[in-house]
Amino acid sequence: MDIVHAIEVKICISEGGQPIPIESLVASVKNLQIEARLLERILEAMNEYLVNSYCGERYSRRTREERYIRAGTSEKTIVTSVGSITLKLNKVRDIQENRIWKPLTDIVRFAGKQVYQPDISMISIDFVQKLSYRDTTEELGIVLPEVPSRMTIHNRIKQMSGLLEVNEIEIPMVVAMADGTKTHSQEPGKKQNDIHVVLGVSDVRKVLLGVTVNQSWKFLSDLVDNEKTLAENAVIVSDGEPELRAAFADEDIQFQTDLIHGFRLLGYKLWEDGKLSLKERKGVITELKKLLLSLKNVVIFHKSDHQRVGEKINQVVESMENLANRLFEKGCSRAAAFLNTYSNTLVTFARLSLNGIHVPWNSNMIERLMGEISKRVKHKWMRWTTQGLEAILRFILVRYTSPWLYRRFRHEYLGLHGLSSIAIQISIDSRAS
Repeated sequence: MDIVHAIEVKICISEGGQPIPIESLVASVKNLQIEARLLERILEAMNEYLVNSYCGERYSRRTREERYIRAGTSEKTIVTSVGSITLKLNKVRDIQENRIWKPLTDIVRFAGKQVYQPDISMISIDFVQKLSYRDTTEELGIVLPEVPSRMTIHNRIKQMSGLLEVNEIEIPMVVAMADGTKTHSQEPGKKQNDIHVVLGVSDVRKVLLGVTVNQSWKFLSDLVDNEKTLAENAVIVSDGEPELRAAFADEDIQFQTDLIHGFRLLGYKLWEDGKLSLKERKGVITELKKLLLSLKNVVIFHKSDHQRVGEKINQVVESMENLANRLFEKGCSRAAAFLNTYSNTLVTFARLSLNGIHVPWNSNMIERLMGEISKRVKHKWMRWTTQGLEAILRFILVRYTSPWLYRRFRHEYLGLHGLSSIAIQISIDSRAS
C-alpha cells in the first residue's frame, strides 16, 4: 500500500522589522500541528483504500455475487503524542459470514476503546516514576498537546505493570540483598504499607528478584523460590531483621548482617538494657567496630593469604564472644544476646572469601535502591493503595536495576519493532518570494 500526500505550507513574514526570534518561528510551526494533520490524512487514505479493495469505488454498481458491501461509518477519536485526531472509519459487511468489521483495524492496531494511545501512556509512565501524579499532568503539558488525567495515568500504570518483566537471568544469583520500608496507606483500617524488596547482586550488575506490598517476607521468599532466581546456596545480605531471616532460613542459605547495621543494633540493645552510660555504650560499639573493620581490611588486602584470614576470623569471633560475656556480667542481657546470635553472620563475608566467593560486607546497594523508593513514594502527603503502590514500584525498580529490560518493554509496547515494515520519504521544496 503506497500513500502519497502533498503538503503546502504558506508562511507570511513581515520584512523590515525587528529580527524574528527562532523560538517564535518554532512555536508557529508547532502550532500548525502538521504531524497530527498528516497522521489523520494517512489513516483516512488507508481506510479508503482498504474499503475500496473490498467494496469497490463509492457509488459504483455492484452485482449480487459480490461478497462485501459498505455498512456505514463510525467516528473514532484518538490522542497521540502528535495531537488529537478524529477519524470516520468505514464498516464493511461480509454477506457470506454475516459479520461487520472495520478494515482499518486489521492494518492499524489502536488501543481498543481507549482514547489515549500507547505512546501517550508510555510517556506518562516515564514521567510519573519521577513526579507525583499531579505534577506529571502539569509537566506533560509542556511536551504534549493533550494530557491525560491523573486517574487515567494511574489506571494505565496498574494495567501495564503486569506486562513488565521483573528480571531476566539465566543463572540463579548467588548473592542477594533484602530490605524493607514503609509508606503511608490510604486504605481503610491500614495506616502503613509494608514494602519488601529482594535484589540480586554480582560484580557486573544488579537484578530485581522480587518486590511485594503488604505481604509477608515468607510470601516473597516463596515467590523467589518458585521463580528459581536465587541459588540454593545463596548468601543474603540484610540488616538482620528476624522475620526476614526466618522466611529465607534454609540449611544451605547463609546470611551476612550489614556491619553498619550491626553497630547500630548493638547500640540500640545497649540503650534498651539501660545499664551503661552514653560514654560506656560508645566505647563498646567502638570495640566492635575495631574488631570487624580490621577483619574487613584483612580480607581486602590479604585475601590470597588464607591462613592469615582464617586466623583473623577466629580471633574476631572469640573476641565477640568475650565481649558478649562481659556485657552479660554487667547486666546488658539484650546486647549480649544480640552478639551471641549475630556474631557468625557478621563474619560470613570473611569465611566465604576463603572459598573465592565475594560477598559485600554492607548493604549499600540496596540502601541506594530504597532511596529511589523513598524519593518517589514516601513523601508525608502521599497515600497509596496496595495495588497502586506495587504497580509503580515495579516500574521504578526495574528501570533502576535493569534499564535494558525497561528499554525493551518500552520498545515493544510502543511497537517500535514494526518500524521495519514502514518506509516514509519526505521531499520539501521551499521557496521565498
